Amino acid sequence: MRIQNPSNQPAKTVPSLLLSSILLVPLAGIVEPSAGSLMSSTAMADSEWHRTVPVVNDGEIAELIEGLGSESYATRVRCRQRLSRIGLAAFDALRQARHHPDSEIAIAARKLTSGVEVPWSVSTDSATVQEILSEYGSRSVLARRQRIGQLVALPTMDSFPALVRLTRYEAEPTLSRFAAMALLAQPVRETLALQSEWTTDDATKRGKSPEDDWLGLSAHDRSLMAIHLQQVFANDTEFSGQWMIHYAKELESGRFEADGWSELIDVMESSWEIDVDASGQEVARGKIAPGAIISGDELFRLTWLNAERARVLGQEDDASRFFTQHIDVIPPRTRELTDAALWAIDHKLFDVITAAHAKHRSLFEKSPSLLYASAEALLESEQPELATERTKQALALNPVVNSNDAGEPQLHPVLLENHAEAHLRIAADLIDRGLSDWAQAEYRKLIDELPLHNIESSTARIELAEHLAELLQPAEVVALLQPLVERIEKDDDFRHKLMAHDFDYQSLRSHLDFQAGLDLANRDDKAAASERMQTAFSMDPENIDILIAMYRLDWNDEWKEDVVSKIESVLAEIDEDIEETRQTFRETGNGRPGRQTAIRDMLLANFYNQYAWLVSNTEGDYDKALKRSIESLEMSPGSEALLDTCGRCYFATGDLPAAIVTQRKAVEMTPNSPPLRRQLKMFENAWLDANPGKTLQELPVVELPIATASSQERTDRQRRLGVVPPDGPLSFLDN
Repeated sequence: MRIQNPSNQPAKTVPSLLLSSILLVPLAGIVEPSAGSLMSSTAMADSEWHRTVPVVNDGEIAELIEGLGSESYATRVRCRQRLSRIGLAAFDALRQARHHPDSEIAIAARKLTSGVEVPWSVSTDSATVQEILSEYGSRSVLARRQRIGQLVALPTMDSFPALVRLTRYEAEPTLSRFAAMALLAQPVRETLALQSEWTTDDATKRGKSPEDDWLGLSAHDRSLMAIHLQQVFANDTEFSGQWMIHYAKELESGRFEADGWSELIDVMESSWEIDVDASGQEVARGKIAPGAIISGDELFRLTWLNAERARVLGQEDDASRFFTQHIDVIPPRTRELTDAALWAIDHKLFDVITAAHAKHRSLFEKSPSLLYASAEALLESEQPELATERTKQALALNPVVNSNDAGEPQLHPVLLENHAEAHLRIAADLIDRGLSDWAQAEYRKLIDELPLHNIESSTARIELAEHLAELLQPAEVVALLQPLVERIEKDDDFRHKLMAHDFDYQSLRSHLDFQAGLDLANRDDKAAASERMQTAFSMDPENIDILIAMYRLDWNDEWKEDVVSKIESVLAEIDEDIEETRQTFRETGNGRPGRQTAIRDMLLANFYNQYAWLVSNTEGDYDKALKRSIESLEMSPGSEALLDTCGRCYFATGDLPAAIVTQRKAVEMTPNSPPLRRQLKMFENAWLDANPGKTLQELPVVELPIATASSQERTDRQRRLGVVPPDGPLSFLDN
């Protein structure tokens, strides 16, 4: 595809008295029942770290805590010092004392839990984990959260003991719960990444033994993890600890256990009514510490994460039932409702949409985005009439002109402008979701109800024209752009107004002529088509798609020779741009990492892609084009436009399986792009024609030398392009 040129604190020696008294059973010698294998060295080392030597009397700890509120200053000091020396053995009692009715005891307990010297990394942690946790305890809450996020990016078994440590002993409750959710999410994210490997084979099954059937974790690893969690959190009454105990049960069963999570959610929802003065009876009934609080956003993220875990495990019905049962945890805000709705639609969990609409009807009826999400679910559920009613309801929201009825309230011009901009955003979002008819209705509303010289109306024409061009409807594009271009050419004030909003008349005029040429070619008027295309290319010579269309126009030999000459000239210019870019950044020290390197790579990736796209669609050195396309993806991994080009290059070289796999990846990233889907269909049909009697399921296994992008890299790229991608159930890890 053508893209435009871009003008822990260090590990300390901890006295044995600092070791926890809750872990009385050493894990080092535990043997897995099924495999008979010893625990991995990392998990064993972490278990050894938790082993206890002397046992501290719980009654003594309770007396010391009460002594923190003594009238005697000497007694208070003595109790603080003794509890500090005991350290982790008193951690649980001190954590509960943070909510003691005696404010002096509560304050002292908070200071002591924050000051307990936890050796966040141990000697058998990997060097990477030790580096991440270096000086962890001295960092701010935000910095500690970021460190936890870095641990999640590591393989599950590498960072599991460290995340368990953080979940258990992080004094800040929100960070403890964040680490716990990270433990739940980590294998899910690894599985999703594994499923996107560059191969025609099933990436989740290749090279794995039959026991590797639960989020990429073998039965052996799951057994070790479950034992570790059960012992570490045996006496933990915090929410995060209760999650880990239930997670251990899932690791043993190899299934998402919805009922247990539902019970935990019911308890957590009841905690919103428990305050710091909760009685012992209330605490016992809730099975939580006094004053335990979890935010609504945290509960929503946990519920959504668990629904995603069930889905990835193949338990789609459980995922739908679980999320629907707890639909009330979705915050009554449009953003969260929309994100959850789009996730449910993507995975065909339509009951979730129905439940969300019923629960938050008033919000749905005020939000076009939510109404369209509801309509999409109805459409997928084969209820087109009801879906149409919802889209009409959505389209009628946010009026862009005032009513002629004198009895109707008149809206401020700024509000009307904001409404028009909202319709543009909604239309673009509907196109991304493959809902072309609904998007066109949004654009047509602005075009029909607003004057031609209105900025939002002009924008609607241009954006709709771009979409119709992708749908190969050049005549409709001409009908949209012709009045706009004519008005620009007659009205200097209008032209200057558009220029102030970054409209480019030259490229707009070129695009009109290009589409007019394509329309004439469709009507077999090749002479007129060639003239309009030449005019279009002369006004925008950087648009190589025009040159490609000219190459494909079978006019005459003279025409073909002239077009080939233009192609050679453009390729030579691209080579010059590449060399100039290399030289420029070589002279300014491009070897240094940082912004200059990023700019250089962005420029080179674009030039490589331009070269590869032009050659692969016309003629030239196909092998060189493929090499440059792969190099562009090394510099900018995961770009659907660059992947589209690479697929075309493989097709040009005759490697149809590689072309199909590459194009499938591009379509996977932008599933509703008409050009990308057309090109994939062309590649697949070509392979089927070359292999009569075979199906696409028999496509040979191929693995490609193409870099893949992480989800964060893809999200960052979307944001740079001005796209705000919807949050997913794992997005909390990257925030």
